[in-house]
Amino acid sequence: MKNLLTTNQLREKYDPESILKDIDKTFEANFEKLISSLTHKDCPLNKYDQDIQISFLDSEPNDSDDLVKKVASLLKDTIYFMTLSKKDRTKVTQKMRAYYSDMVKNQLYRIEQLLDDPEIGSPKHINDPSPKHRGMAQVFQILTLVQSTLQLENDYRRDLARSGYLTGLQISMGNFFVFLNKLGMNQKDQITLVQHLFDDFKVDWEEGDRENIRLSLQNPALEYHKMTHEDLQKTSGTLFSNKVNDSILSNLTEQAIILKKRIRRF
Repeated sequence: MKNLLTTNQLREKYDPESILKDIDKTFEANFEKLISSLTHKDCPLNKYDQDIQISFLDSEPNDSDDLVKKVASLLKDTIYFMTLSKKDRTKVTQKMRAYYSDMVKNQLYRIEQLLDDPEIGSPKHINDPSPKHRGMAQVFQILTLVQSTLQLENDYRRDLARSGYLTGLQISMGNFFVFLNKLGMNQKDQITLVQHLFDDFKVDWEEGDRENIRLSLQNPALEYHKMTHEDLQKTSGTLFSNKVNDSILSNLTEQAIILKKRIRRF
């Protein structure tokens, strides 16, 4: 087996935790500014009355800030990228993608090497009457399922377009645009809302006119969201084995979904 970095060693190499912490800190530091932007009299969000808020958020009638808080929560990663320069946005995306890609490839390779030797723990002998190693048989079944989830992620990342200064914004704004669609916000108001946010946060993007926002941000954001949502929906159907009990299978599915959500943030 070739010398591969462990996941912990990859974490030390790329230091993804520093970026994840910066995202939290940036959102906290800019939360009041974000709320102020979303509640400004010129913000299109003001057109949507309390009845709409209640229907989507199941909030109490007197909790009039729920819609704004919900929209703000969907912009956590976005706010981080909005505060960075074009160059830094590109570097962050490239760094996080490199970390997750190497992690998936290394873990996948390790599992493949183990599965290549079905006699681990119980080497065969001629005319050996001993029973099969049922424990290792289940381990191999579990590893096969984990392998399938890692392979899907490896294929996904291999086919990703080259990352640029808009990639972080595109990926992070998927849930935001989907929510605005569910809210019934028309296209004109959605673009105006994005322009309003970009102006308030002075986003480094001179080409941010209405048509460019639609073509370069909204459309790619919705496409990224669609791909991830479809893959998440497929996960439970992909992981199936009659040799693994329901509890373990359920946990494997849960972990596969967690992995996918974390990796697809970048």
